[in-house]
Amino acid sequence: MAINSIEVLSNLQFEQLVATEIWAIDGEGSAFDVVKSYAVVIPPSVSAARVIFNNWYDTAASTVAVRVKATKLTGIGTLAKTENTQVIEWTAIAPAVLITGGGVGFLDSGVIDLSAAYEATLHIDCAIIDTVAHAGTEIIVQIRSEDATPDEWTTLTSFVGPVGTAFHLHPSGTANAGQKTILVANPTAGNLNHIGKFIFLRNATIANSEICYQTQCGADA
Repeated sequence: MAINSIEVLSNLQFEQLVATEIWAIDGEGSAFDVVKSYAVVIPPSVSAARVIFNNWYDTAASTVAVRVKATKLTGIGTLAKTENTQVIEWTAIAPAVLITGGGVGFLDSGVIDLSAAYEATLHIDCAIIDTVAHAGTEIIVQIRSEDATPDEWTTLTSFVGPVGTAFHLHPSGTANAGQKTILVANPTAGNLNHIGKFIFLRNATIANSEICYQTQCGADA
């Protein structure tokens, strides 16, 4: 493993320039993942679902980036599986602040149409992208119980996203799409030496951000 670099498990999907922020939490193990991914299977009887992100779960909150995708089973006789359904592209949500007439810090996916699916799975990602201690983002998955005006919903499940105090470093050079090595000056001193966990690359173009599983950390120069 080369000095002043880290390595990730899968090839990068996008080019990551020196402006990219490499977000992580200082600590060993999955409890210190700065980004979490969740898969929620939707029952076959459901024709629509939605995801609510509540960043008012705790008043000690950080900005997070969230994303939702859906995969669907759309054919059985002739097997057909639909992937790449982007419900929400990476979107930043600031901590909630109480204001007159409402609040900010919430995001609703809108209605996810599953009427043509025999079964579906929602893929939900949440990453901490600020240095403020974060006690978690509440993620609520609901399924439609009645197609009314407005729609009526039932909570299928809810859980809390990543927790902890994050930090970030920048690459020291361009990391090309398709490669696994990212140049980082003094990664050990920068606390990127906790391998075997997920980090988050926040691209200046947020849609080009990506989740990476870090597998190696080179020595400092």
